[in-house]
Parts: sequence; C-alpha cells; structure tokens
Amino acid sequence: MTLTNTGTVLHDGAEPRRPGRGWRGVIAILGILLVLLTCGITGLAFVQGSWWHAVGGDQALSQESQARVVAIRDQVYASSEATEAVVWLDAALEPKTHPTDVRAYLIEAQEILSAVDDPDMADAAAELQSIIETIRRSSFGKRATPYVLSTPEWP
Repeated sequence: MTLTNTGTVLHDGAEPRRPGRGWRGVIAILGILLVLLTCGITGLAFVQGSWWHAVGGDQALSQESQARVVAIRDQVYASSEATEAVVWLDAALEPKTHPTDVRAYLIEAQEILSAVDDPDMADAAAELQSIIETIRRSSFGKRATPYVLSTPEWP
C-alpha cells in the first residue's frame, strides 16, 4: 500500500488545547473567595473587639448604682489598703464622664481590689462586678464581655 497524497490534514478550525486552562479560573475564583472570607472574619473580629463598638452600648450609672459606688469608695478609702482604687472610683463618679469610660474606670478599680488579700475588698470587687454588668446592658440586650457571661432572658 502506497501513500498517494501527502498533504496536510485540516481539522476544520480546531486548535490544540492548552492543558489546565479551565482549572486555573476555578482556582483563581476559589482563592478570591477565600481571601474575601478571611477579610470578613478578621474585620468582624476587629469591630467587635474595638472600643468604638462598645460606645453606644453602655448605659450611664443609675442613682442606685452611683450610691453603691460611693459606698464602695468610702469603704476602700477607710481601709487604706487599695488607695489606687479610690482614684479610679472618683474618676468614675465625675458628673459628665462617658458611660464607656465609667465602665473602664470601674473595671480598673475592680482589678486592683481583686489583687488585695482582704475579704472586704473581695466583696467590694464583687459588688463592682455587678455594677459593671448593669452598665454593660444595652437596649439590644446583654452583651458578652470578657468579665460577664450573658444569659438569655425570657419575657
């Protein structure tokens, strides 16, 4: 058998296919989605952990809570064991202090009182904790903080 026509074979416009061309697009789209998801999770963590997220959620001290803070301040001042806490408590009682700052000052005073090895100061720290919880409640319900565990309330 002899070959009579040695011309080129035409394939009607078909081109050689590059390997992996379709997979590159899929991998690129998945990579972009993964980056967006990572940025979203990181951004959400930043927003919930930042100070300005809590600014609108804190409430001012009620008159009852303010009287309790004054009583704790007087008790701490009389014991003269944790005079640094008195400074923080005085700062929290200033008239036009923002509620978020009041909460921060009370947390500082509570940490100082918790470090003292006096049962009366431990009771004062526990009392401050309950006051901090009342400040932290907002109109949207209780928010969880590193110091407080929130519990659901049913009507």
